[in-house]
Amino acid sequence: MGWGAGGQRPELGELPRARPPRAAWADRLLAELGGAVDATILCAAAVVVERALIPTAADLAELRASSEPLLDPALHAAPRRFFAFLDEPAPAPRVETRTVRAIAGGRVLERRLRSAYRPYVGAEPKRPSGPVLLEHWMHERGRARATALLLHGFGMGRPRLDAAALLAPRWFEAGLDVALLVLPHHGARTPVEARLSGQAFAVPHVARLAEAVREAIHDVALSARWLREASDAPVGLLGLSLGGYLTALAAGLLDDLAFAVPMAAPVCMGDLAWRFFRRTKHARAEGALTAFELRRSFRVHSPLAHPLRIARERALVVAGRGDRVVPASHAIALARHWGGIPVHWFAGSHLAPFGRAGVADAVTAHLRRLDVL
Repeated sequence: MGWGAGGQRPELGELPRARPPRAAWADRLLAELGGAVDATILCAAAVVVERALIPTAADLAELRASSEPLLDPALHAAPRRFFAFLDEPAPAPRVETRTVRAIAGGRVLERRLRSAYRPYVGAEPKRPSGPVLLEHWMHERGRARATALLLHGFGMGRPRLDAAALLAPRWFEAGLDVALLVLPHHGARTPVEARLSGQAFAVPHVARLAEAVREAIHDVALSARWLREASDAPVGLLGLSLGGYLTALAAGLLDDLAFAVPMAAPVCMGDLAWRFFRRTKHARAEGALTAFELRRSFRVHSPLAHPLRIARERALVVAGRGDRVVPASHAIALARHWGGIPVHWFAGSHLAPFGRAGVADAVTAHLRRLDVL
């Protein structure tokens, strides 16, 4: 099944076998170097994940059963039902605030938003991961024209480090307020029993991963709504890797975002899981999930299952030419799904992002076209 513009599909087919447009030799060299870094770290990560997270043969029956609630035909026909809380009245959250530090031109506040999140019925979830945490950079003088809500990648969740990866100082200096969201199960929200930050997003248990994504979308929507009401200014999303996945998904669920910029974003967790799974010895085990089953199980929260809800000109896809963690096919599929919107290709890879200055310039130009800056 092809990946044309817009619309929903009953199943997610294989992603397109496509490559970025041809680049100058210097960019091609950086892409090769970045790709080598990605490949090396992926090999090391596969060993760690195989020992810590990949299920044994005895766990496969439970793994298959975990996907059943998400394969409901009614849910596949209308995947937004998985996020039904978005269409229900939501009370204003109780917010606790403390000052963290002063920065040039403003101050940094920690916000704790009391969450009323309830897990999806039948998805066999773990408990929600506590209050929603934001590090909020606010300008002291005048009102910012907008707020950039920044979503970090898998395994991150420490705002001081996330700020650099997500170019927060650049957006603040340009005149935007900035809010760094700590995603569920990450950073200070990591459960005590977890082996690593973000583990819920790495496990092959379909229902638990889907529940983690669902809670994250709840937190994104809650944060965006509160920031918009508190500042009386628009709010947009910019996310990296896992945060890019959530940014792309949110753009298919929320119609009030000022902009959406997914960077190095996967769009099909099933494809990502299958590519990683093939690196382990379990890929040859009898009874292992197939690529089709993985795509189908994770479909309900794929950005490709939800039509874009904001104006096309408000979205920009950013991807690395040398990315071996999230191949170019993901960015190309998303851009096509969103009606052929632009993709900004940077020279580096997922873990070696050469060309960050160009990314900052491209996003800045995008926001200026929207009159956000």
